[in-house]
Amino acid sequence: MTLGCSDRSYFPSLVLVVSFTAALGGRPAPLAAQETSKTFFNRRDAIATGIALAGTAVVFQFDQRIARWSQEPEVQGGSGRHALVKNLTKINETPFTFGAVAVYGIGRLTHSTTTADVGLHMTEALVLTTGIGQVVRGALGRARPSSATDGPLTHRFGRGYTDFEYRSFPSLHAATAFAASAAAVEEIRLRNPHAVRWAAPLIYGAASVPGFTRLYLDKHWASDVAAGSFLGALLGIKTVRYAHSHHQTKLDRFLLGTSVVPAPGGGAALSISLTP
Repeated sequence: MTLGCSDRSYFPSLVLVVSFTAALGGRPAPLAAQETSKTFFNRRDAIATGIALAGTAVVFQFDQRIARWSQEPEVQGGSGRHALVKNLTKINETPFTFGAVAVYGIGRLTHSTTTADVGLHMTEALVLTTGIGQVVRGALGRARPSSATDGPLTHRFGRGYTDFEYRSFPSLHAATAFAASAAAVEEIRLRNPHAVRWAAPLIYGAASVPGFTRLYLDKHWASDVAAGSFLGALLGIKTVRYAHSHHQTKLDRFLLGTSVVPAPGGGAALSISLTP
């Protein structure tokens, strides 16, 4: 399977996803009653979102101070450190999505139901997170620290849809990193609960890297990163839990029941099964 991309920045995320997918095994365990709901977004999620918004408001009070600290010479370091961080910040929504789709494709080609299932749910979480994140930051039009003339309060409603410098809140780097990571952790929790104690810290630790790179490069405020991290984590967890607590949709049955098989006389054929 060959993926086309202008750079190779998607490989780190692909390796990360595939490595932790290998830790999974068997069918997911049934969810407890308190973890399921008829709707995707429920009252508990609304409460969690309210708490997260309050926390983001608290972080907002320190945005200016953190931004100044991140640009101090001792933090910025030399050209080598700057080059390293600039390379790390290439891990964003595009490579994460490439990685998730690749995992799904690998699962279908190797007839691994677990790998395909995990890849599909990660892709769904990333698409949902990216879509919501783009709409919110486009509408709010918050200026990035490097372009904010009036500090953290600088914004132009709607300008984010046309101007990259006004797409600061929330951080899409942080959001997609936590969406993919939360989905991976949730899949591991459902399939191999004993692995969560070591997998979760490693995965979430890696997920925090893109957010820090954006602070270092003066492209996001700390509150942008906090909001993005919560958005991604919520949608990653909800996507996996909802998928495993409800009957598969026709789209899921189609995507998880499609595989490439050898065709008589050579070549390949597309095999489709619409049964769960």
